[in-house]
Amino acid sequence: MSSTVRLRPSVLAARDKANAALDNGLRLNKSGLASVEVCARRSAAVDAILTLLFNAAIDDLPAGQGEGMRSRVALVAIGGYGRRQLAPYSDVDLMILHAGGLDDQLLGFVTRLTQDLYDAGLQPGHSLREPAEAVLLARSDVVICTSLIEARLLIGSLSLFEEFKAAFRQMVQHRQKTMCRDFIAARQEERRKVGDTVFLLEPNIKRSPGGLRDIHLLRWLWYARSGEPDPNRLFLKGVISKFDHRRLMSSQKFLLAIRNEMHFAAGGANDVLNRAEQMRIAGVRGFRAREGMLPVELLMREYFRHTDHVSFLTMRLCELVSPPPVVSRVLDPVLSKSVSGDFRVGLREIAATQRGAAKLKARLSMAIRLVDLARIHGKRIAQGTWYSVYRAAPGYSSDLDEETISQFLEVLENPTDLGQALRRMRDLGILEKVLPDFSHARYLLQFNRYHKYTVDEHCIKAVEEVTRLGKRNDLAGETYRGLTRKGLLHLVLLVHDLGKGYAEDHCVRGVEIVHRIGERLGLDEGTTQVAACLVRDHLKMSHAAFRRDTSDPDFIRQFAEEVGGGEQLDMLYLLTLADLAAVGPEVLNDWKIDMLGDFYRRLKAHGGKEERRTPREQTAAFREAIWQELGEEKRKDPWFDLQFRALPRSFVTSRTPMEVASTLSRIWQLDPRAATAWGRNLADSHTVEFTAGVRQAAGRGIFSSMAGVLSSRGMSILAAETVPLEEGVVLFHYQATDTRSNGPTEESRLQEIVQALIESVDSEERPTFRALWGSKQDEESSSLTDLPIEVRIDSEISPDYLVVEVFAFDRLGLLYDLARALHELTLNIRFAKIGTHVDQVVDVFYLSERDGTKPTGETRCREIRDCLQSIVEA
Repeated sequence: MSSTVRLRPSVLAARDKANAALDNGLRLNKSGLASVEVCARRSAAVDAILTLLFNAAIDDLPAGQGEGMRSRVALVAIGGYGRRQLAPYSDVDLMILHAGGLDDQLLGFVTRLTQDLYDAGLQPGHSLREPAEAVLLARSDVVICTSLIEARLLIGSLSLFEEFKAAFRQMVQHRQKTMCRDFIAARQEERRKVGDTVFLLEPNIKRSPGGLRDIHLLRWLWYARSGEPDPNRLFLKGVISKFDHRRLMSSQKFLLAIRNEMHFAAGGANDVLNRAEQMRIAGVRGFRAREGMLPVELLMREYFRHTDHVSFLTMRLCELVSPPPVVSRVLDPVLSKSVSGDFRVGLREIAATQRGAAKLKARLSMAIRLVDLARIHGKRIAQGTWYSVYRAAPGYSSDLDEETISQFLEVLENPTDLGQALRRMRDLGILEKVLPDFSHARYLLQFNRYHKYTVDEHCIKAVEEVTRLGKRNDLAGETYRGLTRKGLLHLVLLVHDLGKGYAEDHCVRGVEIVHRIGERLGLDEGTTQVAACLVRDHLKMSHAAFRRDTSDPDFIRQFAEEVGGGEQLDMLYLLTLADLAAVGPEVLNDWKIDMLGDFYRRLKAHGGKEERRTPREQTAAFREAIWQELGEEKRKDPWFDLQFRALPRSFVTSRTPMEVASTLSRIWQLDPRAATAWGRNLADSHTVEFTAGVRQAAGRGIFSSMAGVLSSRGMSILAAETVPLEEGVVLFHYQATDTRSNGPTEESRLQEIVQALIESVDSEERPTFRALWGSKQDEESSSLTDLPIEVRIDSEISPDYLVVEVFAFDRLGLLYDLARALHELTLNIRFAKIGTHVDQVVDVFYLSERDGTKPTGETRCREIRDCLQSIVEA
């Protein structure tokens, strides 16, 4: 049986009005009506519904009780509904004020009213309070307090509402400083939870820095200080400047428009501007692709511009309402010191004197000096001085004099808090006055999951990261501290990605930009050329380290000749590390640091004493060191000499003599077709290494079987190689990260995986993969990008092997499927690396035929490409 609840006519009428209001709001939103007006009309529609239901509930009371109830209660809109900015599917926040005495009649009335609201299709968030109770709760709870600041009477007792408003205003006035502090603290905590930067690539339109909540904070702080939260009224009173008011209203209009569109599209509350929504909204708002920029990137550039303005205004007001500590107020007049008569450095901040303020309005060099002094003394810039520069910056001359150039280059030379200084210069608007090309990168989104910051923030963060390298006690730290031209490296990092957002390759465009900047800053031709080469090559070292066999001496020689040596190579190494670190958290992991460091050492050694030895001399030296590690019995066994001569030079040079001797010893007495394996944690790179030796391994598909075992057990493979020896012996080596362990892999787990590796030999069973190679994000990435799924084949990189690069979106078992397909094509995988390219994975394979020869011919290459392409597109 089923039963249907009979709704009162007033509720049915209210529900019809609510549905009609949503439909009308959607129509108005599509018609292009200003977002503020869409919200205001939504609020007015809800006002009418609440009034209807309130009056119906009053009318249904027993005769003579209706007017009494009207005088006992007041229906009050609070929060966003109170300020008439109700989003399409936001909760309807209400406070029901009552005069006291919670009798059955009042409780029955409130119960009916709230139930009617639910039945009408609204989502009320309501509270039942006496005026004094509401004020008392607001005094101790910042969330309640902020919701009541813009309380608005809908219907009911005016005197009861005015009693509340007067008491609430008096309480806030008496506790103005405390309230401002509490408002700011609560907002800071909220920002910390969602990400404390404007430049989040999937922001919360309401809660992220610079979002709607920051505009709300401005209103709360204005109310605490002046009793008026409305920026329009404050502008008319002269409290807000025309400049700030115009920017604030423009940003509010934009943010509300985005939020309204997200609500209507979702058919419910949704404030997270994820990548799918960004693409959709860019289309809805009519953004069109420009040369080198996607519609979504143009949308997000506008978003970041607005939120940056809001964040700046919020920061400024927070500073103004936060009084300095008593110690500063008392001691600053006594202990502050003058700098050239233009600035005074106090205990907490640096401020311009009257004479300095006049210079700041006209001279860019003075603004740069201010930022540098703040950095040198470790002080913040006083709000009045900051705002003066911020307003003056657009009017600074675009022509650089010698003083300005010298001042800027001096800033770049000093690594102390350099990232903060450059960020201040950007936020003040003076960095793009020195480097006009930086204005194009400002707020420029890189629409992928790989980059976590906008281009301008990434470039500044790269400078910040390289200065942090100088504090490390390792190869990177030693290399940075040894540089004689740190300023040049800092400049290169600051501009290395300014070529993004154009049609051509950003490295190529970057070279053009560097030459322009070199001429603008008066750099000599040699210095400019070094900077241009570094920008041109800034991706080459990471691509080589993570996609090529960097143990191959021939590749080392070729790469070293291509990128140069000396301090230019030092800077390229540091640039690569800093660039990766600035992409996002944990992108530069220990394994990458280890790989890049090893590659850098090999490049530095090129042409050194070791390189000047003949191959025969080097082989003899390696053999002697390895034989020192073998016991007497093994030294006499010709098997070891036979296998040593078969080892590739790259294998021997990339391992210690002890490791090579141990590896040969483990496979010394293997039975025909038998296998052995072992694993160990590598502390320096926080990775796990697995090695296996198999007799008569050729043609048995062992590489793919073992890769499948590792992947299915939560090992994310980073690199792998096979080393064919004599008598059918093959070594398999894998390096991986353990996705199921936060620290070193336990010995019992290592042994379980090692046993599985041995058992996988000749197994035809496909491993079971559990959410290692694929994820929901990977599926989303493939639908939100125009990156092609691609198989590239290169026969020029290696003289002995065909190099295949597979660019694809990750999924369960992808590496296993690719390796198995190569086995079925009768190919051997000599070497493999698994890396990333933006939102894709890149699987790189060095391939040979079963007889050890290099695959050649157009037909064979097409067969390989077509086979792998069919797998990644499946």
